[in-house]
Amino acid sequence: MSSRARESAEAFKVLMEEKIRALIGEFAEGQLSREQFHVLYERYSSRLSIATEALITNNPEAIEIAKGGPPTLAVRGAFMGRAMGLRIFHHKSQQFIETLGEFDIDERKILPTLNEFTMMIQVNKLIEQRLVQKDARHWLLYNPGRYTSVVTFFANEPSQMQMKEIARLHHDFEVANTHALQQPNVDASTLGQPFIVFIKEKFGG
Repeated sequence: MSSRARESAEAFKVLMEEKIRALIGEFAEGQLSREQFHVLYERYSSRLSIATEALITNNPEAIEIAKGGPPTLAVRGAFMGRAMGLRIFHHKSQQFIETLGEFDIDERKILPTLNEFTMMIQVNKLIEQRLVQKDARHWLLYNPGRYTSVVTFFANEPSQMQMKEIARLHHDFEVANTHALQQPNVDASTLGQPFIVFIKEKFGG
């Protein structure tokens, strides 16, 4: 291996080590889902192994192999959680009061969890967010509140940051509409809707 090829291999090895450290930091901060983390970690780790092997075996061609494949940005994007739609369930009336975006999920699939939330709310029991994998590529995030629960339909697993964003918007929704949500029946057309921001950003509305 020429000195230039060795320098290139060493630089690539350092770059992969930096990317792994950055990736670990992003996951620790909740910016990535586990799925994104695993896919990207495996990608960077395998490239690091190839770079290390290239330096040991003096094989510069291995570095070109490691640099091949789809761009990391494309890989990252392919596994990023994307909110497709959401539904808001009012516990007092036991009715869905709003559907935003695309939410093509049979009500019978999500009502058992929402009814469970209703019973827990009635006895003042603390309820955590619940993330459920629907199939290989789709997830349902249940976010409970005092008066309502929001079910968000995601393509790919959402990150902790995305889950926190849903919780924040839901809290603002309930605070803004406290009086209306305390009533037995709710007219959705009168509600302030913080989720509109989410819809515009995520669904292109």
